[in-house]
Amino acid sequence: SLKMKGGHYKLRFSCTGYENLVLEVDTSEEPVLNVVLKEAAGNLDEVVVTGMRSEKMLKETPVVTRIITSEDIKRIDPQDIISLLEYELPGLQFARNNHGLRLPSLTFYGMSGKYLLFLLDGERFGGETSDDNIDFNRLGIDNIERIEIVKGAVSTLYGSSALSGVINIITKKATRPFIGNLSSRIASYGSQKYSLSLGTRQNRFSALTSVIYNRRKPYCLKDREGIETIWENPGGKDSVSFGKEGEFHVRGYENLTLGQKLGYDFTEHFGISLKGGYYNNKISVSEPDEIKALENMGNKFYNTNFSGAIHYIPDENSRLDFSYGYDNYKQNRIKDEEKDCKYKNILKNARLTYTALIADRHDLVIGLETRSEELKHNWIKDTKNEKNHMAYLQDNYKVTDKFCIEGGIRADYHSEYKFHVNPQLSLMMKENNLILRVGYAGGFRLPAIKERFADHSESGFFSVEVNPDLKPEKSRHFSLSGEYTEGILNASITGYYNKYKDRISNVFWMENKKWHSTYKNVERSKTFGIDVNTQLRFPFALTLKGAYSYVDDMVEIDGKNNSYVRPHTAVMGADYNRKIGRCRTSFGISGRWMGALEYWRKQANHVKKQVYTKKVFDARMLWKLNATCTFPRGITLTMGVDNLFNHKDKNVSSDSYASFSRGREFSVNLSFNLAELGRK
Repeated sequence: SLKMKGGHYKLRFSCTGYENLVLEVDTSEEPVLNVVLKEAAGNLDEVVVTGMRSEKMLKETPVVTRIITSEDIKRIDPQDIISLLEYELPGLQFARNNHGLRLPSLTFYGMSGKYLLFLLDGERFGGETSDDNIDFNRLGIDNIERIEIVKGAVSTLYGSSALSGVINIITKKATRPFIGNLSSRIASYGSQKYSLSLGTRQNRFSALTSVIYNRRKPYCLKDREGIETIWENPGGKDSVSFGKEGEFHVRGYENLTLGQKLGYDFTEHFGISLKGGYYNNKISVSEPDEIKALENMGNKFYNTNFSGAIHYIPDENSRLDFSYGYDNYKQNRIKDEEKDCKYKNILKNARLTYTALIADRHDLVIGLETRSEELKHNWIKDTKNEKNHMAYLQDNYKVTDKFCIEGGIRADYHSEYKFHVNPQLSLMMKENNLILRVGYAGGFRLPAIKERFADHSESGFFSVEVNPDLKPEKSRHFSLSGEYTEGILNASITGYYNKYKDRISNVFWMENKKWHSTYKNVERSKTFGIDVNTQLRFPFALTLKGAYSYVDDMVEIDGKNNSYVRPHTAVMGADYNRKIGRCRTSFGISGRWMGALEYWRKQANHVKKQVYTKKVFDARMLWKLNATCTFPRGITLTMGVDNLFNHKDKNVSSDSYASFSRGREFSVNLSFNLAELGRK
């Protein structure tokens, strides 16, 4: 039952897996509608917001966008968001950081985490656990409704930290008078996850409370054989050596995430929303006590965050939004009951956005944004601050029903580097079942606070050296893609090319038996690659998916490629649903393949001549199998097997992209829909 004033309205009906339907109704007649949706071949009628900061159907977006739905999350049933993204996105690779706490870091399309912007409900958040990477444990998987991924540069709306893409994680919200869910997931080797969410939607008011507890024990992996290293010796004969078998200690974690959402619509045109959260995470290790005392000392990560938004809709063709976000993330070392704040990052962001549909042809986005950041880091002598003010304009012009142009420009004014401008242009053409997209974006990335001021030494084994000559980096990004939909088939291919001038890279070398590091502008850097995606949705409830990514990442130092990004990756999956009696069942299998890798590294300085080493790592293939049954009264049981064929990497101590799998793992997830549980 919908309560509306008398008049003419357009109602849009949507459901995941079905085509959207728009009906025009006259409410003065109090009509009763019978609505039947047609099953969709793909998810092109899904509504997304990330690429335009306003609602847009997936098939109408000029930039390549991908959705990970709630059904995809259920099919994989991951322990955390890292496991989910690994099985869903080729070209995205998680690695470990080889210093500090050695927590996960990532690359996307060959670019590091500082070029991939993570958003939570459209808002930025700060903090890192590894070099240039957010704390992925903050993103509680059980509270995620869907994930929108914009592939390629989106620099007009989001700035230089979105040069390889944007991942917008959209959390659940209350849509009924009462919603509630309780779940418990237990896996091999002591991994545990528990979550509870309760919410309500009452007329103009909505609220949702969520609690997630997640735990994984630390463990140690050992090499099955030593790594093969090829030495290129200056002025002498090259050689091959086999290193000793080593080991790697994988960090454990124990974290708690609390979230609260509130919303109130004063009228049909004006409303507010508030969101707050708290998070803490304790990292644990499995090394001997003396190493634990040196590296860990009770490392804990904390976060408190708050955001508020106001929306005003003057008419059906325009909207005004204001939002403010505050994010405080810190890391403490606790020893002998004394706290030492090792790291602290405070991010404040305010944004005013106006969106309008003009003459049914122009989707206009105008925005003003200001951001301030404060950083305390053990690599920096004093706490540093910076401010950035931004203005952007983007227009999606629908020239004809089959052709549109999206152009935009962004101007930034930084407290130190002053004024700079970024352009962006995208074209989209539709012909029958084919969609073609072409994109260009210019990038200008300022050195981050840590990159500019890092100056630190740990006596005896490691030092970080400041580079006073560090310059901003400039980039150009080109993409071309084609998407085809016919019946049960949806397929796409995307090619991209990124070229950098003065790209900033964190470079390591060993000298006098001591590791050194600095941020420097590399000589030459470029990345290009191809993405291929295919999906088949059969009428008998079977869905097949596959995606392949090729990345050629060239980070050249002294004429040699220093990139350790694996060039070939692929993901694949199948999902089958069937109703058996009163139970709904589904069976899902997911696979991830990573190709072999070889890369060069500076090793030591001998008589003013540099020695280089080349390391080679094998390919790998991992599979995950899940079976789910939903019983009456909202009880759902999921049983899974991760690493189905018991794969173990040979060189976990040397391979930054090792899977860190202990072998085959089993999991059981039991959840209760509390609203259904109490229904008669």
